[in-house]
Amino acid sequence: MTALSHMHRRSALRIVAAVFSLAAAAAQAADPGITDKTIRIGISAPLTGPVASVGAVSEGIRTKVAAVNAAGGVKMGDGMTRTIELVIQDDAIDPQRTLTNVRKMVEQTEVFALVGVSGTPNNQAIGRYVEQRKVPNLFMYSGVQELAEGPNWMIGLVPSFTTEAAVFAEYLKANKPDAKVALLFLNTETGQTFKEAFTHALKGSRLQIAAEQAVTPVDPTIDTQMSNLKASGADTLVIIAPPRQGAQAVKFAAESGWKPVTLLSYIASSVAALKPAGLANAKGLVTSQFVKQVEASAFADDAGIKRYLADHAATKPRFDRTDSQGQVGYLTGEALMRVLELMRQPTRQAMLDAARNLDKVELGMLLPGITLSTRAGGDPYPIESLQLMRFDGETYQPLGKLVSFEGRTPKH
Repeated sequence: MTALSHMHRRSALRIVAAVFSLAAAAAQAADPGITDKTIRIGISAPLTGPVASVGAVSEGIRTKVAAVNAAGGVKMGDGMTRTIELVIQDDAIDPQRTLTNVRKMVEQTEVFALVGVSGTPNNQAIGRYVEQRKVPNLFMYSGVQELAEGPNWMIGLVPSFTTEAAVFAEYLKANKPDAKVALLFLNTETGQTFKEAFTHALKGSRLQIAAEQAVTPVDPTIDTQMSNLKASGADTLVIIAPPRQGAQAVKFAAESGWKPVTLLSYIASSVAALKPAGLANAKGLVTSQFVKQVEASAFADDAGIKRYLADHAATKPRFDRTDSQGQVGYLTGEALMRVLELMRQPTRQAMLDAARNLDKVELGMLLPGITLSTRAGGDPYPIESLQLMRFDGETYQPLGKLVSFEGRTPKH
């Protein structure tokens, strides 16, 4: 063998060694939970316990994921088509269990990211951990500002409760300017955030809060709180509470003979959640919405609703098709797919970058005129518009025009 041949051979071996070295380095540097064919996503959700109804959010995500997987997967921004391995763990809305679940999913199951984790205290509990591990916590089911504007690796989806509070206040200023308000609020950061924002929004008006009562997710009944609110002489009831307590409040207000003008937060306003109250008792109540109403005649031929109903029928999730929390879950799944499509690289950082820079993204379940828009370092809120709705005893009907706070979500 000539010296030249030896030199060529040595060069070839060096090239091969370099290629293997680069491949090994790439494999070592790769983020966990993703291959060329799959991506693993984790959810911690209240599948049992006092607010098990909120577990519909995770079920809605599962419904969308199942449909995408059945169609072959999602073509991601790096050109690869992947199916989604969804890992769902029950936390019964206990923040410590949420943290335990998340640690297990990240360190043992090796999920690539989290999505749709429900509950404000629950997301607070995992905030520091996901920040340290640099794991995206996408589209939390919580409208508390502290979370949206806090840890870099967390981003919400639903409108801030400060936005809903401002929309309710504006409605009352225009339609019942001398209202005496009774406020029933969830005694967590959710309710406290709403209460502070609502109180701030009433400043300078003739509206006044005549009484306020707190509830917790584990209260078996809220008759005492409602009796106190009724005794205050208030003519308007504003409710920011879980679905079960929201329905109890609506039923008490109607059947006790009080019958105030009632405004109910979107978190408890689905038709499915109101059925225990008796739909006749809910007639006339006002809520805010950002998802399309499944039973509304206006959306009878809507492509997004048809897709949702078909996927619901195929997956048979544990929530009624009119359950707005299940629909928000499905919407969360839609948002996840768009982020995966926009990711330019199969890395956690690329996922976060995509979620933080959404540009008027349209989703099938969003009401017309509402899109997802975010801007890294400036606007962490994907949805900042709400449509007021009035319940007619069967479905919700639009009340006025869409109210937009795009780029200016109220701070309190």
